[in-house]
Amino acid sequence: MWKSKKSEEGIENYMTQKAEQPVSLFEERKPMEPRCDPKVIPAKEEIINIGKSIFIKGELTGDENLTIEGRVEGKIELRDHNLVIGPHGAVKGQLNARNLTVSGRVVGNVSAAELVEIQASGSIVGDIKSSRISIEEGAYFKGSVDLRKGADTKERFRSPIPEPSKIDSKEPALAELQTI
Repeated sequence: MWKSKKSEEGIENYMTQKAEQPVSLFEERKPMEPRCDPKVIPAKEEIINIGKSIFIKGELTGDENLTIEGRVEGKIELRDHNLVIGPHGAVKGQLNARNLTVSGRVVGNVSAAELVEIQASGSIVGDIKSSRISIEEGAYFKGSVDLRKGADTKERFRSPIPEPSKIDSKEPALAELQTI
């Protein structure tokens, strides 16, 4: 019904300004500037998750920390990284990691450079080789444990053994150390 002359004039001025600008299809492009600084940003350690509905059959290797909530059948090799078997996780196979935390089920031999931790809801059926082991009350474990001395544990648990020249042969316990 009522139209404002101002709004019509504004639209006409805008349209004429657009029409006056030449448009070229072959304009010279300027190189894009980098959006971020070229500084080296240290990569943060990421944790990769395998969800509850995932099933993997085969060998699994990687250079990242891993959390398993699904099912895995096969060898898992994460020598320098942490492996977590979540409460819904089930693994059947050989495991090798720096640290291993089990809240789910593991059937197979386990090797960890530093620590194997079996939480209350976790279970391991198989042999464990590690520098340290922690089994919470309520956890299930069936197998053997081979505690190995790592490079850092040798220094922490160094026991003072007397030198052979200082051993008194009158004490039978010290005499046995000399023969060992």
